[in-house]
Amino acid sequence: MMTDRRPTTKKKLGEATNWGLPVEVGMSQKLILWLAYAYHAFKDVPFIIKGDDDAYVKVPQFLSDVRYVMGGTQARPPPPPPRQTDTAVMGSTAITQATVWEGEMPPYRLPSVPETKCFYWGSSRRMLDVRFNAGMLFLLHRRLVQIILERPQRSADVDLALLAVQEFSEVLKPLYRQSGLQHEDVMIGLTLRRRYKRARRLCADRTIWYVKESYSRFHDMHHGRLRAVTWSTVVAHRCRPVDAYFLHYYFQQEHIASTLETPYGGGDQKGMAIEAAAEWMSKQSSAFAGTVAGLDKLPLVVWTHNVSAGPGYVIAHDDGVAVYSYSYEYWKDSATLTFNGYRSTS
Repeated sequence: MMTDRRPTTKKKLGEATNWGLPVEVGMSQKLILWLAYAYHAFKDVPFIIKGDDDAYVKVPQFLSDVRYVMGGTQARPPPPPPRQTDTAVMGSTAITQATVWEGEMPPYRLPSVPETKCFYWGSSRRMLDVRFNAGMLFLLHRRLVQIILERPQRSADVDLALLAVQEFSEVLKPLYRQSGLQHEDVMIGLTLRRRYKRARRLCADRTIWYVKESYSRFHDMHHGRLRAVTWSTVVAHRCRPVDAYFLHYYFQQEHIASTLETPYGGGDQKGMAIEAAAEWMSKQSSAFAGTVAGLDKLPLVVWTHNVSAGPGYVIAHDDGVAVYSYSYEYWKDSATLTFNGYRSTS
């Protein structure tokens, strides 16, 4: 049924385009249907994520952040141990500069739904008095998904699940706009605001916890809210296929570049990283023999940063990327019914 929704026709991956109401409504319908599928197919998971197909996610970092905030920001668990004992980390310098986890590795256990907070997590935006997370990527607790999918308890509210399975109709335009279906991300925030009392009854601690990520961590490339990709990037939006390939290389190298010993002692780490990246790009161009477009228009990245002034990190060995110990602080915004939340401080 999800493939029956209105296609995005002329839009290309990574482009910023206004699709028109029928397609926008179709995208919101797809989101509702995805939430319905995930909610019923994965009955034990406490969180459900929605992400755009042009969003690059540094998964080890995001999962570490979720575990950290879920634990009340008291201690950050290390990344899971390597699946294979011979997994190599790229570059010996990363081992010496990164924090090495000592002691017994804690067991990784899927937390139960009742013992987790009702997180609504993402790049937070505000439209009038509605707090919502940008559609590039957001995380919802399953109790919040339940609230979105269930029949509304107020007669003035709209049944989103019912709207999701109906064909687009000009007659239903008022309902689409009333429910925010012209913007899929706003629709989620609007629904949670209208059904906040229901959330208080369902959530374990009687509140929605909004987690707000900064633009240095969740940001656009090429178009939109532009930021250079740095060590602090977790989600990079408007990512083309070739960008994703390059970004994985970047994240495997940036922590090495910042701690690299140069032949002359304390020399130009940035220059060496750029030179190595140029060599890597040349090899990729030769390997793909012109079949991959966009290698000449890769996103802007920052290769080095002051490691001593930033947070510590450990290496996620299976991915070869640094997982940084970001901090989060308590945050609220009463004007948008954000009574409890966290925001990243980087």
